[in-house]
Amino acid sequence: MPNETPIERRRRIAAHTGVTSLRTDFLHICKKHPDRIGIITEGDSWFAYPKKWVAFGGDINVIHHIENVVSRTDKVNLLRLASNGDEAVNMMSGQQKADLASVMEQTAKYVKLILFSGGGNDIVGKRDMPMILNQYQEGFTAQECIHAERFNRKMDAIILAFDQLIDLRDEYNPDATIITHTYDIAKPSKDGAEFFWGLIKTKPWIYPYLIEKNIPLDLHLPIVEILLGTLKTRLQALASRPEHLNKLLVVDTQGILRPGNKTDWLNEIHPTESGFKKIAKPIYAQMKSLLPGLPAFK
Repeated sequence: MPNETPIERRRRIAAHTGVTSLRTDFLHICKKHPDRIGIITEGDSWFAYPKKWVAFGGDINVIHHIENVVSRTDKVNLLRLASNGDEAVNMMSGQQKADLASVMEQTAKYVKLILFSGGGNDIVGKRDMPMILNQYQEGFTAQECIHAERFNRKMDAIILAFDQLIDLRDEYNPDATIITHTYDIAKPSKDGAEFFWGLIKTKPWIYPYLIEKNIPLDLHLPIVEILLGTLKTRLQALASRPEHLNKLLVVDTQGILRPGNKTDWLNEIHPTESGFKKIAKPIYAQMKSLLPGLPAFK
């Protein structure tokens, strides 16, 4: 458009697609198109994993696949706040919590869904895995390889973060429904992330710390099953509390992907494009069951 400022152009494009990563632009397009369904998304790499060439490539996270369905349909305004490596505890503290509270309050009359992905990074990686694993001793079971007290405290912290998210919903947008997911079972491996034809690489998130603790290979997968299975059970228990009914919905996406299968998994903890699509499908089905006016999943 002639004489258009950069902000005006950006907002015009956001209004056309219905998708933005900026809170101010989201409020703008919600006001401009109030009849659309407002959706806020916040989370970790399962909602934000970058495409193969960062800006280009296949749909490589859950929100990419959902965006592919709703973009340019004139039915949805979608805000993307997720970032790689984010933890549930961090998202529900400090400035991140304040920013989420602000946008929830400002857009309450437009937003019907809050999609949240969190808890995985609170467990895996160099900041947490070494703390929740015991040094292996001969004869240990998978359960005994986990430091029970520390792991339980970590689970309590994750669940508290979800409780705080529900508090935000109750305070600022009691008409919205929070939808989250469980994590599928990631088989520990030496596969980290790679970008730009391998020029940028990351270490794996689980495997190195199991090796540091001298834990045998045959216990690696059972340990992950306990860790992520416990997170699933705790989230489902939280959602089933009478005071949380119809506020938090947990879509069980655990067991959809085949552990270690190269068709399903891109690296140690992130699915492939087709793997993420398998995860996105039941999440979107839950969204559409609440809001039938959403477009059909492709």
